Amino acid sequence: MNREKLVFRPLTVSDISLLEEILTDDAGCFDPQQIEKFMRMDGNMAFGAILDNKIIGLLYGYALCQLCDDRPQFFVYSVAVHSNFRNRGYGSRFFQYVVDYCREKKYAEVFVPTDKGNVGACKVYEKAGGKSDFDREIIYVIKFAE
Repeated sequence: MNREKLVFRPLTVSDISLLEEILTDDAGCFDPQQIEKFMRMDGNMAFGAILDNKIIGLLYGYALCQLCDDRPQFFVYSVAVHSNFRNRGYGSRFFQYVVDYCREKKYAEVFVPTDKGNVGACKVYEKAGGKSDFDREIIYVIKFAE
């Protein structure tokens, strides 16, 4: 049986057409035009987990400049794995790939917010070396009306 291997890599605008299945799954709500706009902006990055030439995972975030360090931070905004491919270790391997990628590119750190109730995500981030103190950390969101 010929099986293609799972590949992780940064995505480009030309990969947007491969995103259809992940975009229509319950893994997230995305607009292909907005993804293209996002990917064309400096500092924004998207990564794909690709199996049999289909993107089964999407991770995107932002490179953030720091005032006290010339190395950027990478802020992971979203990690999504298609529902048909969850609980198989793909998410852990995918997230680890992004951590390793950022380490190789000389980022100072990778950080990702999540809800402590999202136990699966917490396990993935901790497995990759992430540390958190839920008793002290909190994120405030201030939304503006359209």
